[in-house]
Amino acid sequence: MADTSLGDLHEAVRAVDSEIRTGGSEFDFRYSLLDHLFTDALGWSRTEGSGHVTFEDDRKDVLCYDDSDPPFPVIVCETKRPSHELDLSDVDQLETYMTGVGSADYGVLTNGRTFRIYEYDLEDRSISALDGFDVGSVADADAVEDLDETERDALDTLRRFSREQFTGVGSQEYFRTRAREVPVRHRPGTDDEGYELFLDAVTQSLEDLTGVMQRFFDDYRDRAEESYPRQFLDTTFPDWKEWRKYTGKSDDAAATFCRETAYILLNRVLFARIAEDKEIVDHTRLSGRGMAAALTRGDDRPYLAALIDTYDRIDDHYGDLYELGIFDWWWVSRDKRQQFDTNETRRQETLEDELDARLGEVFERLNRFDFEYVNRDILGHVYEDYLPREERKELGEYYTPIEVVRYMLDDVGYVPSASIGRETILDPACGSGGFLTEATERLIQHFLRKFGRESVHYLDAEEARTILERIEANVYGIDINPFAVHITQINLLFRTVDLYDTVTEQDPSYTMDGFEIHVADTLAPTALEEQRAETDQNGQQSQIAEFAQYNGRAQSFLDDRDAVEYLKDELAFDVVVANPPYVRTQNITGPKGDYVAQYDTVDGRSFDIYVPFVERGLDWLTDDGRLAYICPNRLLTHEYATGLRDRLGREPLTRLVDFGDVSVFDAATPYPCLFTVDRRADADTDVECARIAAERADVLEELYRRDEWETPSGVEAYDLFTYPRELLRADNEDENLRSWKPMPDDERRAFEAIRDAAEIRLERAAAEVFVGIQTSANRVFTGFVESEHAGRLVDTADSREDSTRDTLDDSGELVQFRAKGDETAQPVERGILRRLLRGPEVDRWGVDWEGLWLVFPYEVTDGEATVLSEQRLREEYEHAWQFFSDHEADLRDRHVQADEWWAFGRRQNVDKMEPEKIVTNIMSARSRFVADTEGTYYFLGGGNAGGYGIQLREEYAATEADYLYYVALLNSSVLEFYHKQIAPIFGGKYYSYNKRYLQPHPIVPPTAAPDETVVEYAEQISEIRAEQTELAHETDDVRNYLSAFDCSWTVVDLARSVRLDDDDYRQDPIRRDSTTVAASSHDEAAATTETVYRVVMKRGHQLTFDDERVRDFVFELLTATDERLTRADVLDTETPSRDDVIRLMETYRADEDRITELEAEFERLCAELDEIVLETVYGLDESARETVTEFLQTW
Repeated sequence: MADTSLGDLHEAVRAVDSEIRTGGSEFDFRYSLLDHLFTDALGWSRTEGSGHVTFEDDRKDVLCYDDSDPPFPVIVCETKRPSHELDLSDVDQLETYMTGVGSADYGVLTNGRTFRIYEYDLEDRSISALDGFDVGSVADADAVEDLDETERDALDTLRRFSREQFTGVGSQEYFRTRAREVPVRHRPGTDDEGYELFLDAVTQSLEDLTGVMQRFFDDYRDRAEESYPRQFLDTTFPDWKEWRKYTGKSDDAAATFCRETAYILLNRVLFARIAEDKEIVDHTRLSGRGMAAALTRGDDRPYLAALIDTYDRIDDHYGDLYELGIFDWWWVSRDKRQQFDTNETRRQETLEDELDARLGEVFERLNRFDFEYVNRDILGHVYEDYLPREERKELGEYYTPIEVVRYMLDDVGYVPSASIGRETILDPACGSGGFLTEATERLIQHFLRKFGRESVHYLDAEEARTILERIEANVYGIDINPFAVHITQINLLFRTVDLYDTVTEQDPSYTMDGFEIHVADTLAPTALEEQRAETDQNGQQSQIAEFAQYNGRAQSFLDDRDAVEYLKDELAFDVVVANPPYVRTQNITGPKGDYVAQYDTVDGRSFDIYVPFVERGLDWLTDDGRLAYICPNRLLTHEYATGLRDRLGREPLTRLVDFGDVSVFDAATPYPCLFTVDRRADADTDVECARIAAERADVLEELYRRDEWETPSGVEAYDLFTYPRELLRADNEDENLRSWKPMPDDERRAFEAIRDAAEIRLERAAAEVFVGIQTSANRVFTGFVESEHAGRLVDTADSREDSTRDTLDDSGELVQFRAKGDETAQPVERGILRRLLRGPEVDRWGVDWEGLWLVFPYEVTDGEATVLSEQRLREEYEHAWQFFSDHEADLRDRHVQADEWWAFGRRQNVDKMEPEKIVTNIMSARSRFVADTEGTYYFLGGGNAGGYGIQLREEYAATEADYLYYVALLNSSVLEFYHKQIAPIFGGKYYSYNKRYLQPHPIVPPTAAPDETVVEYAEQISEIRAEQTELAHETDDVRNYLSAFDCSWTVVDLARSVRLDDDDYRQDPIRRDSTTVAASSHDEAAATTETVYRVVMKRGHQLTFDDERVRDFVFELLTATDERLTRADVLDTETPSRDDVIRLMETYRADEDRITELEAEFERLCAELDEIVLETVYGLDESARETVTEFLQTW
């Protein structure tokens, strides 16, 4: 306190008062307080973490923080404007804030005229007035000696605010004096300062523990092979990685493993602190006086010792949480240490010293918090609030939103008002326990109703014991991820900790048996099932058993395996709910064959893991049980789910909610659906279906609360309808497409009318429906042809007849080809290149080719493609061979289905590109088909940016006109409606246009069409689209017009004036405008102003022109390249003469006007053709046509 004198404080008050008087009644004087009082007089730093002072922009608060990590507020100064009169509400506001913070010893309330000092009482959680003074009166005194005694005492009180009082506190003193200050609660929608401080502390603690676990990991992996820590880690880490395939992915498996280890370590510490503050257990040594005493005694590694001691103490109350397991890989027991030599002992001690230091920091942070009244759901909120979404995915933690959880539990009738007290509920893929924690809460609420209690705090010990035992006996969960199971366990512990507290108040020796939450493969066959299916699980089980003999920490896995085998063989459940993992079996190595043998619904070729999860869940149901699952909506359409749809079709399916492309949660797939099976329902009851079209707040609750299952008037965000179960079964037996096709009655009638009008399906008319080329090295095989003068603003060699957009005629002529993965171009022969389309370039009736070319090292003869030999390439395409040789390393670094490393990764369909075909985009928001009857374009396949081709049988398409006829049908609203009823949807209402969903299209062949009208319209539309495309390509770059003119002039010749004083002009700032200037005429009677047209390169740098057309030409010319321009680039760019520029721009603008006309004509003809297809070709009545139109307006 000696460092802060009364004189310093007096001068600070005088400086603050002076600035307030100068600033006026609305002056924000927080800066004055910060600078003069807290920084200059009291010594607070402005550097965070060193005992610093700052203020919050959204509050009138000046806050002083100590030097802990993270820093805690120790002084709160609530400021008001000088015009504001302080009153009791201001005191209440300060008290509320300080109570929320908890760690602040002192508070200040001031409006710059009055300064009031308060002290915070941690025991009572309240503030009391300590001192105060009138700022003006203190400031008016010339010296401290002129102050009266009361004012000097007040300034003396302020000396308690000195930074030295709150920094540099030793650990012993810190634990003893800074314990249980900050209350931890979670109150959504409020400014909960204590909770935010807790989040900061947890986040920093997790980072610290993760770092030290990574150092343990690296050190163990670097030890000798016979070292026990190395052997244990080498046994457990590969198993962990195998489990992770089901629940999450990570670019750095070791880092994620260490992070999960840190989470579990921190969770155990948190639960111990909560149990300590709630006095469930005797005081542990993790905080307060217990830890201070250990430090005073000088215990060896006091923090690590306290942690191990805590494990032993909590183990008596809930052993499952603290039982040593896979995530205790870092711990080495005393008997194992005896095997260490001197070097390994030293290495182990170094690691444990560092862990002890990091634990000390963690314990100090948590020491400040009071967990006595912590909310039961605090942990779930903590992880959701501070874990970034991407990290949750890497940890395999996909949180099902609470609204989805509640809807599914509501839908199966698991609600507090129902008779759920003895019902068993299972989540076979429990993850972090979202369903089970909500089910537990509902079970608690059920018994509170039964016992007539308003809260768990009013239960007696016997009632609390009854609820606990029901939860332990009736709530079940399984997950293959041990980390997820741990999170579920601790979430349930937090939900039930108050019940346990109540029981132990009467019976301190009471111990929980543990929750039925197990680490196991839900899908793995049991021993009994193995005998029937003869699977190969015995090897895996014996491996685990052998490992258990080597290390006791594997015993928990054996126990879980046995418990889950009992669940599978002996138990049935009243309710099964799940959000199972979504993993394609291409990503699973070991158990795939076992799943195929075990589950009838599984397709042996390819399937998603959720399929057997559904079958297993149905097998677990009692005769009157209920099941609700959320899974990908591919369930409705995909081939791999055919068997599952058959199984569900035999169940009393009661509800089906398809979210389409509406994202509802951060899962592995954004395209979910919900379905419910209720075996209490009548077997013939129609299925209640919901089809969600757009996001809508609280939509699931809205659906659940509806009395009538029909779409409310005026609601467009979803459709509600019922669908007969026998139709679902019939849909899945449809020989053209086995899938579910639920839709409202009016849509079903239109759908069937389209189907019945057709003579054939596209599958019959098509000789081939094929995917595009897959090179497996697009960065090499695809690229762009650059002009001879690439890099210049103007290439006068380019012309409409000789553009790289046009045909590369001479096979031996060389062009400069730049592969997509290269920065520079190199010569290749024209004849080895083919125009290449990407899916998005395919449009209705035409293509918007962007100039991409394909290096095509094949020869196609009589429909057979043969890769060109090395000798042939060297002889006929020597530059192309040099190109391949330059990229040999990249091309060899892939799997090629040929001996020649320069071949495509797959030769599939390379022979189908040149014959006449119809092309479409593999993913599209609307139908986009175009006829390529000349074989002009090749196209890519694979991924979402590829395409599909259709080659028609000659008997169904004998002429080019017939191809246009089919395109007319495929582009029509008729078949777009039909397609969107059967194809899966993706984000942005994009649909899959792959082979499975194209082949079922109902086709009225040309021979059955009423007349030639369709073809006539198709030819007109095709011609218009071709002209439109050509003009669009032409007007895309004004340089395309230059070849018709003599370009012997430059921009300087066109400009009226030039003001360019720099030599670096970026593209972004270049703009065009006009301005009015004084006329240059000498005739005083003439107009005094004229318009000047400008190209502004950047502020103050411009070119002016006397004609708008010339200005526009120069602007288009300069912005046609992405390159930066020098002054010389701008001024020396070659151009036609001024008169020719005007003629060029008139042609250019006429072409733009023509495009507008063509677009209007195109849309008119398409609309008329569509009506013909609807009404004449497919014969739809007015009602059906309206249904089609209304559907497509939404979808």
